[in-house]
Amino acid sequence: MITNNEILEIGLLARTHGKQGDIQCRMNNEYWDNAEAEFLITEIDGLFVPFRVTNWRGKGADSLIFTLKGIDSEDKVLPLINHKAYMLRKDIIEDEDATGLTWQDLVGWAVICGNKNIGKISEVDESTINILGILEDGRLVPLHEDLIIELSENTQTITLNLPEDI
Repeated sequence: MITNNEILEIGLLARTHGKQGDIQCRMNNEYWDNAEAEFLITEIDGLFVPFRVTNWRGKGADSLIFTLKGIDSEDKVLPLINHKAYMLRKDIIEDEDATGLTWQDLVGWAVICGNKNIGKISEVDESTINILGILEDGRLVPLHEDLIIELSENTQTITLNLPEDI
């Protein structure tokens, strides 16, 4: 059984594409492009269900079209529309300099600015090129590698170089 810790959200299964069962996924990050993934995963009835990808191609700047094994008609793909799309974390090709963390892994982490804890990240928005951490009180903090002073997995804190009045 696939667990929440094994997957990474990559987008939204937005609409059908053609009559042969292809599905268009609106991507909210580039993890799929930098992976060797065989499966596209979505949640159905509370369970994460993998679908083997037989083909995929780009469509525009932020969408991919997937062909899934066993989904060969518009009727079979319709129940997947408006479901979140996931992939297995283990399929991401790691950069030698990478920490192994994704932006989504920072949910629940405390943000330190100066010497002050300004709040915990409740959500990460990767829908644009400017990645944002959404704090529990609704404030937004930019998440960019150039702003990170320190990441501590032990204490689950991220120290950012931001103006202190944020």
